[in-house]
Amino acid sequence: MMGGSNWGHDMMGGYGLVGAILWIVIAVDLVLLGVWLIKQIQKR
Repeated sequence: MMGGSNWGHDMMGGYGLVGAILWIVIAVDLVLLGVWLIKQIQKR
């Protein structure tokens, strides 16, 4: 019923499990970058 083509469709739309994981990774990445920047500013 669910083939490989369906998975590619999910990635293109940005929805579904793949899209959710991708957005979580991006969000965590931005938070870590912000924390690192604050630490760099406080060092000076």
